[in-house]
Amino acid sequence: MVDVAHITPPSPDDPPRRRSRVRPWHTAVALVAAAAVGGGLWAWKPWQEVELPQSACWSLVTKDQLKVLAGPDGRGYEGPRQDRMATPSDPVNGDRYGKCEVWWAGQHTTADVLLSATVSPAYDGIDADRQTDTREAGRTTPLDFGPDTTGWVADAGGGKSPRVRLYVRCDGYQLPAELRKGGADPAYVQVSVDGEPWVSAAPRARILQTYADVALKIARAAPGAYKCADTPRLASTAPTVPVE
Repeated sequence: MVDVAHITPPSPDDPPRRRSRVRPWHTAVALVAAAAVGGGLWAWKPWQEVELPQSACWSLVTKDQLKVLAGPDGRGYEGPRQDRMATPSDPVNGDRYGKCEVWWAGQHTTADVLLSATVSPAYDGIDADRQTDTREAGRTTPLDFGPDTTGWVADAGGGKSPRVRLYVRCDGYQLPAELRKGGADPAYVQVSVDGEPWVSAAPRARILQTYADVALKIARAAPGAYKCADTPRLASTAPTVPVE
């Protein structure tokens, strides 16, 4: 029980006590600020600045790999898709070799090729392709993808598009007669990966490494599409691509 007798009454000299209450205009300001922040996030949507397919290129290329090659804002999309990897002996939609293109439509640029990958027999021969890449890029650097492969990176640097080529051995494959050339080497399947690296802000070394990683993944799937009689020996991971 409160002892009323001992309660000291307020002195007339004491300042008046202010009641603690939330004024209506405080509430209005808080609501406006919250709406502005929420509205800004809704309009900005930072989690939606980059839109990419979950996978591409016969479902072999992951979204994380595409993210390395993508720009800071925009949308990536795959061109005409092949539901499986095409070969000269087993075409898909009229295509006699496997091909994949992922395009990038940035908010401030025209459409660019984020990633391009092709799979075909070594039509012109490995040596002829190496000479072509050396002539166009100025140099090629060997890459070791495993005992049953031949590979290199062709990179002229600067604004030029680099390319990673990988040849994987394929015993028993018969190239259709109408497609045979003098230099063709049907014992190898060629994988070529390139793109337009200026789309991405990632270091060139990381972009080239992504090309090599993608080439190795495709090379693992190619022998099945080509019904190779052998099981090619491939490295467990792609080699480190040197950048000069």
